[in-house]
Amino acid sequence: MRTSKYRAVRSLVPFIALLALGAGIAGCSGDDGKDGAAGPAGGTGATGPVGPTGPAGATGATGAPGASAKIEPRESCGVCHDNGSAYGVAEMHALAPEVAVSNLVIAQGVTDPTDIVLTFNVKADGVNYTALTTAARKYQFNGTLRNTIDTVEASVPGDVAVPVTFTPGTAGNYTITLEGGFTQFGAIPSRYAFRIEGLSGTPRAMVMGDFPSSPDENLVSTAGCSGCHSTMGNGFHYGYPTNGATCTVCHDATNTTYPRLVAIGHGIHNSHNMPGGEFQLKDTAGGDVEDPYSVTYPTYMTNCSVCHTSSSGALAKVNAMPVTGPGCLSCHGSMESWDFAASGTTFHESMDATTPCQDCHKAGGVAATMIKVTDFHNGVATERGGVIWNGVDTSVIEGDKIDMQITGIVDDKTNLKISWTAKYNGVAVNPCNAAPAAGAPAFHAIPALPAVPPATTPTNRNNLSMLRSYAQGDDFIIGFGTSPGQPAAVNLSATNTACSGNTATTTIPVDASIAAGKRGIVALQGKPWVVAVNPADTDGVMQVRALTPTREFIVGTGALPATQRRAVADTEACVKCHVGSLYQHGGNRVDNVKMCGMCHNSASSEQNIRDAMKVDRTDSYDGLNGQTYEFKTMLHAIHSSGHEGQNPIVIYRNNGIYAWAPDVTLLRNWPGTGSLPVYGSDDGTGKAVLRTHNFHTPTYPRVQNDCVACHVKTFDVIPDQAKATATTLDAGKAPWPNQLDDTLQGASAAACTSCHQSTDSKGHAYQNGWTPQTFENGR
Repeated sequence: MRTSKYRAVRSLVPFIALLALGAGIAGCSGDDGKDGAAGPAGGTGATGPVGPTGPAGATGATGAPGASAKIEPRESCGVCHDNGSAYGVAEMHALAPEVAVSNLVIAQGVTDPTDIVLTFNVKADGVNYTALTTAARKYQFNGTLRNTIDTVEASVPGDVAVPVTFTPGTAGNYTITLEGGFTQFGAIPSRYAFRIEGLSGTPRAMVMGDFPSSPDENLVSTAGCSGCHSTMGNGFHYGYPTNGATCTVCHDATNTTYPRLVAIGHGIHNSHNMPGGEFQLKDTAGGDVEDPYSVTYPTYMTNCSVCHTSSSGALAKVNAMPVTGPGCLSCHGSMESWDFAASGTTFHESMDATTPCQDCHKAGGVAATMIKVTDFHNGVATERGGVIWNGVDTSVIEGDKIDMQITGIVDDKTNLKISWTAKYNGVAVNPCNAAPAAGAPAFHAIPALPAVPPATTPTNRNNLSMLRSYAQGDDFIIGFGTSPGQPAAVNLSATNTACSGNTATTTIPVDASIAAGKRGIVALQGKPWVVAVNPADTDGVMQVRALTPTREFIVGTGALPATQRRAVADTEACVKCHVGSLYQHGGNRVDNVKMCGMCHNSASSEQNIRDAMKVDRTDSYDGLNGQTYEFKTMLHAIHSSGHEGQNPIVIYRNNGIYAWAPDVTLLRNWPGTGSLPVYGSDDGTGKAVLRTHNFHTPTYPRVQNDCVACHVKTFDVIPDQAKATATTLDAGKAPWPNQLDDTLQGASAAACTSCHQSTDSKGHAYQNGWTPQTFENGR
C-alpha cells in the first residue's frame, strides 16, 4: 500500500532507549604471589580541593508526554481520498469536460463563392477534441428564427432549405458549409448557431457566429454571464454555454413565443427584490413558464455593467434605454416597486406595462429630465456604500485605480513600525492627504464632518485601522479581539501615523505575549476617499473600494517569512459574482480573501454574541451554542444551503440574525423576517433582545462540485495536516481569546461535512479523525 502524507497517526509514543554505563576495574599483574589479607580500614583523610567542572554531557532524548496530556490526532482522509486514491476527491468531484470553441472564421466560400463556410477548433479541457461527428441543430437568426437551416421553416414565409455539411478535420479542427448559403442569406445580417455532437453521452459543442454582421444590438456580454454561471452551461437547457448572444437566437425571435431575454435576465435576477419577492416568467402568449423564481442575486441590479460590460459596447447601449413600461417593469415588476407618495406623483399607481410612458418621459415632455435609465439610477447608493453612475458602481471603478501596499514592518520589541504607500492610476500619492482632489485620494487624515443638529458629535470619516493576528500551524487564528479567534484593531490617526516622501508609517505597540519567531500578519482596512462622481453630492467626496492590503511578518524582526500562508481561495473568482458586494457586513475590508481569513478563521465563532443575549443550544434557531464563520464551513454551507437535504446555517450578529436554509420551516422557533425579538434572549432586564431577522434560500449559479469557481487550482482539496488547524464547534466560555476549552472538529471533517451534512457523512469523517471534543492543550 502506498504511503500518504495524510496517513492516520493513531498513537505517537516515542521509544526512549536507556543506556546503562558499567564501571570497569582492572588490577595490577605480576609474579610475586598472592595478595595478603586486607588490613584494617584507615582513618578518614582530609577533604581534597574541588576539581574543575567537567564538560556538559549530551542532551538526552525527549521524554514521552505525561499521562494526562492529550494530543490532537490527525485525520486519515487522504488514505482513501487523496488524489489518485481509491476514492480520490478530485476523481469523485470530477466535472464534465469543459468544451471551448476557438479560431472561428465565418466567411463567403473560396472554393465555391455561393457558400457560407465556418471553420473552427474545439478543445475539451484544453486538449484538441476530435470526437464530434454531426451538426445536430442548425439555427439561423435574423430577427426571425430558422430552427433547422436545411429544412423549410413553416413559420418563415418563403423559406427555402439550404443544405448543411459537417466536415471533421484533424487536431480538433472542423468545417461547416452552408451550400448556397451566401446566395440565399449572404446580404442578411444573421447569427448562425450549431450544436455539434458525437456519440451519446460525450461532450458537445456550441458553435456560433454572425455573418455578414450582427442581427441584434449585442446587449448582453458573454463575460457578464460566465462570471457567475461559468462557460459550461450549468443547468441551462441543452447545456448550452451561458452567452446572451446564444439565448437571443431563440428568445428574441419574432416568430417564437419563448420568454424574451430581457424578462429572463432582469426578471429572474431581480426576482428577490420584486414587490412580491418573486417573479413569474411568462411566454409571449402570456402563459406561465415553470414555477415562480425568487433568486438571491449576489450583486446589485443597478450596476448594469455586471452583465452589460463596457468593453463589449453593451453598456453604452443600455444606458440609453428609454423609459418604457416593458423595459422598466422587466426589473421592477409592477408600479408597487416605487413609493410615489414621496414625490407627489401617485397618478403612476394606476399605470402598467401598456402605459405609453414616453408621452411624458421625452425631450420637451412633462418629465423631460427623466427620459432614460441613467436619469433614474445615477446617484443610487448600494448596500456597501457604492455609488451607481452611468451603469457602473463607481466605488469599484475608482477603487481599482488605487493601489495601497504595506511595504515594510520593523519590530523593535516595543513597537511595530508599519510602512505603507498608495498610488492612483500608477502614480504615487501622499497617504496623509486630508482633502481629496483630482488624482489624489484622501485616507486616514480626512477630517470629520461637523455635527448636524440635533447631534452634537462630529461624524468621523476616517475608517482606516490596522488589524493584527498570529499564526498557529499555517492559519492566523491567534488574535486579541473581543470575539473568538478575532484580530485586534488599532485605528489610524495623526498621533500614530506620519508621512514622509509619499510613505506613511503607522506605529502600534507589539503584543508582548507573542514569542519572537512566530508569524504574524497585519491588514490595513478601510476605504479611501475621492472626489464624488455625483455633482449633487452634498460634501463632494465619496468612499471607494480599494483592495485591503496585507503583509506577513516575523515577530521580533518584522521581516517577511520565507514561506507565506498557502493560497486556498481566489479573490478574482469571488468578485466575478460579488461585484462591489463581497464584504457583506460593513464595508471596510475589501476584496482580499487573505485578509478575510484573518477573521473568518477556524477559531472564529459568534458564540460571544449568543452568550451576551443569553441564548444557548436549548433555544437557538439551529440548536447550537455557537457557529463558526470560518470560510470553508460558512461559505460551503451558505452556497449549498438552497439544496434539499441541507441543514440551516445561522449567524447571530449584533446588527441582525442571518439564516440560510432550503426552507424556513427547518429553523426552530424562527419568528419571521424583520425586526423581531430574538427567541430565548434576555437583555439583562428580563426583556428580549430586538434584532432584524434575515432569511435566504440561496440559488447558487453553478454545480456544487465546481471547486475552482472559488478556489485556486492548486489548493489542497483535503486540508494539509501539517498546515490546517482544527475548527471550533463550541467556543466554551469567556474570556474568548482562550481557545483551550474549544470543542474542535478536524480540518478535513469541517471541509467535507460543510457540504456533505448527513449523519452518515459526519460519522464517517469522525471515524477517520476524531469525534468533536476538547483537548487539554487546545489545538
